[in-house]
Amino acid sequence: MGSHISVFNSPSEMEAWGKGFARTLRPGDVVGLVGELGSGKTTLARSIAAAWGYARGANSPTFALANEYQTARGTIYHMDMYRLSPKELAGFPLEDYWGLGLCLIEWADRVRDRLPAGTIEIDLKIKNETTRVLSVKKIPGH
Repeated sequence: MGSHISVFNSPSEMEAWGKGFARTLRPGDVVGLVGELGSGKTTLARSIAAAWGYARGANSPTFALANEYQTARGTIYHMDMYRLSPKELAGFPLEDYWGLGLCLIEWADRVRDRLPAGTIEIDLKIKNETTRVLSVKKIPGH
């Protein structure tokens, strides 16, 4: 998988892309979501969870650090690395989640050196108030 770029002019366009992307994912996959505040990381995570059958709406786990969603296709672990200090990041048991289910990690750039080979990184950029640019790449082995 080379780098793939998409442009969205509304949250609903990004959600539709996320639902299609979700069909390519399997339990055990790790998806790193990278981008500034308001770029669409949680919107994308919510659309992936919805496509897997999680009807209640995924919320950003900023304060819980990790949310667990039981879905028809398997468990989704939705994590957020934003609020953690470097010491807390070092102590977060990230590796314990690999292979348990689908892992969606917001602010994954803060733990990039700990992500497993094959992680799918989605980088979201804010172009303007309504437009987002998304790029997808696979992280090679370390």
